[in-house]
Amino acid sequence: MNTQVNWQKVRSEFQRLANVEQLKNEVARLSQEVRKFDINSVLSPSAKSKVKLFEKKYSELLRTVHQTQRQMDRELARFVREVSSQKTELSKTLKQQRSRLEKLSSDVQKRFASLSKSATKSKPKRTPKKSKAKSTRRTKKSTSTT
Repeated sequence: MNTQVNWQKVRSEFQRLANVEQLKNEVARLSQEVRKFDINSVLSPSAKSKVKLFEKKYSELLRTVHQTQRQMDRELARFVREVSSQKTELSKTLKQQRSRLEKLSSDVQKRFASLSKSATKSKPKRTPKKSKAKSTRRTKKSTSTT
């Protein structure tokens, strides 16, 4: 097995790996410099006061945001509790109404069934009624002459 080694490729790969190590070292050095950098040493006194004012307003804003978030969380939890309690109450009332309606429905069906059975079982024979002779006597209307 005759394999040729491309030395150019191997050399460029080693250089790339060496460059990666060099980049890692450079990034580490820069991060340490940033950590050591003191912004207050570079700023003028007026700029320092502005930065302090900004930091104070920022902390107040964060405090307000956190308070508002807590309040919203509490209100949302209260709303969810109310809705769930109303849901259980409503479902209980709905079950009661449903059972009452089912009972009424069964009562009505029983009554209807008993009425229809009794109606089909015995139909009373109607006897024709004797008609009374109406008197055709009329009374005279009085006419008065004056």
